[in-house]
Formats: sequence, structure tokens, C-alpha cells
Amino acid sequence: MLLDISIIEFFQLFDRAWMQRILVTAILIGFVGGIIGTFIILNRVIFLGEAIAHSAFAGVGLGLVIGIDPLFMIFLFSELSAFSVGYVNQKKIMNEDIILAIIFSGMMALGIIFIHFLTEVSASVSSILFGAILYVNSRQVLILLIVSIIVIVLMLFFRKEYFFMVFDEDIAKISGIPTKLLNYLFLGLLAALIAVSIQSIGAILVFALFIIPSASSYMLTYNYKRMIIYSSMFGAFSGFFGIMISFLFNLPGGPSIVLVAVLIFLICYGASPKRLTKFINKIKYKYSSKYKTMQEELDHPFGIDVPHVHEGEYEILLQVKKKNFPQDHIWTGHRLLHEKHDSSRKSDSGKEPDKEGGNK
Repeated sequence: MLLDISIIEFFQLFDRAWMQRILVTAILIGFVGGIIGTFIILNRVIFLGEAIAHSAFAGVGLGLVIGIDPLFMIFLFSELSAFSVGYVNQKKIMNEDIILAIIFSGMMALGIIFIHFLTEVSASVSSILFGAILYVNSRQVLILLIVSIIVIVLMLFFRKEYFFMVFDEDIAKISGIPTKLLNYLFLGLLAALIAVSIQSIGAILVFALFIIPSASSYMLTYNYKRMIIYSSMFGAFSGFFGIMISFLFNLPGGPSIVLVAVLIFLICYGASPKRLTKFINKIKYKYSSKYKTMQEELDHPFGIDVPHVHEGEYEILLQVKKKNFPQDHIWTGHRLLHEKHDSSRKSDSGKEPDKEGGNK
């Protein structure tokens, strides 16, 4: 089905059923992957998806050996690996990175052993490793659509709870949010989405389509809602233009989609307000005439104009005058920040505190 066509001919193919399936699959995986990828970035569980994808590869191998539908085994192995990581993480049995490394390598080795027992390597094995989005069928599109709707609805419905958990999971738990249940729900949704996407994009590249659009949106904004919107848009754009490049230049579909996502990331990185602001401020202060003076003040051992309270001195709010005190912390030269403290002390004790903290 790989074609070498022009842009006009590419758009003329939109009325074909097989082209519609390809476009829907690519755009949907990118869109939903961008949404769930935002939570992956914020939760810092980037390598979890790779471990799940390699578990799916082992499921395909076992399914082909025993004669079971590979899609069912992909779901089974993906969910088992996801919940295994979640259980280990919840019980604090070992470091999460260690268990991910074990699953990553162990499942890949198990899949290779299963394939070794096959008399001939099936096309399903190749599609799982490298993807076959140009050969997607109606059944795969329907399953992807159902899983995508479930993922979108649940992730957006619990977006506030997940954001709270990203900010501080312990506080979220104390506040009454079922953090354990939501963590397992997230892992289950991630595993399901990888399972239905892996035959189209491939086990090697599928997780990149979740991470890269989210990383691109992270370059552009600190806003949580905007990050979700940008990420889903970048994922959908990557899917559409990746398929276009695949047809125009006679390239594989999955890698083309990922390369478009990488290009979008590079553009976002170059135009990132976060990065540009830091760079501009660095240049501004480096060549400013006040830079040296500012550095001297910032490097002061006790800081500059630091508000503080002295115990035993009526606990009034005081302010240190810069470099106006000895190193042995014999405090002199204090001045009151608020006159109301002075008046309140006079009314309580009938005496006015002097500059040294004593009573007149």
C-alpha cells in the first residue's frame, strides 16, 4: 500500500475507506496519547510505557505459540506489567526504576524465546515491533475508538485529582482523594492505550508518540489545562502530517509520525518562552551596570533586609540593616517595621521599647 504520490493525489484518497481508517488511527492515537502523556510527564513515569510495550511483545509471542488472538494477549500482558509496577511502587518493595528495568528486559527476552518456538516468523511479530498503521483494519479502529473514548472521559473527569496528586500525593491522600485507586486506574488506562496502539505504531516507537507531544507542550506553558490542549493538538498534527509524509516519500507510517512529533518539539524548544526568558534575563543581568552591586548584596552572608523576629525582645518584627551588625551576632541597629507594634507594646506595658530591644 506504500505509494509515491503528490500532495493533491494524497488528499484525493480521503474518500477511500482504507485511507480513512489510517487517518483516524493516526490522529486518534496522537490525540489521546497527548492527553495521557501530559500526566506521564508530570508524574515522571516516562519509562513505564516502554516496559509495558515490551510486555506486549511477549504477549504476542505467547499468543502465536499457543494459538490465541495476539490482541487479547497484548492486553493481558500489558495490564499485568502495569499493575505489577503499581503494586511494587505502592508497597515500596524496591525502587521503581529497578522493577521497570527488570520488566523491560525480562519481557523482551521472554518474547524472543516464545518466537523461537515458532516454525516461521509471523507478520504479527513484525507489526508489533515496527508497526503497521497502513494495514490497520476496521476491527482495530473500532477497539481503538472505544478505548480512546474511555481514556479521554476518565482522564478529563479526574484531571483535578491527578493534578493534586502530582503536586503532593501525601496531601491529596490526607484530603480524602483515593490516590491508590486513581494510580491503578491511570496504569490500567495507559496499558490499555498502549495495547491498542502498538500494532499500528510498533513497540519500539509507540511510547514516543505519548511523550514527545507532551514534552513540546511543556516547553510552551506552565498552565495545566493549556498543556493538555497543546499536547493533544501536537499529537493529532503529528499523526496527520506523519501519514502525509509516509505517502509522499514512500516511508513507513509509524516512524514518519514520530519524526514529525520530534520536529514539532524542536520548534517548540526553540520558541519556548521558558528558555528564552532565562536566556534574556541572563544576558540582561550579565551586562547590566548594576550586576556587580546586585551580586555583592546577594552574596552577603546574612542576606539583605531580612525580616525576622527576636525571641525575648517582645517578639516584634524587626529588620536587619545591611552590614550594620558584628559577626558574633550582637544585634544592634534594629528598627521597627511597623509602628503599630510600638504603640501596642506601649499600651500593654506602659513603657516604650528602645532601639536595643530594652524598656525605657
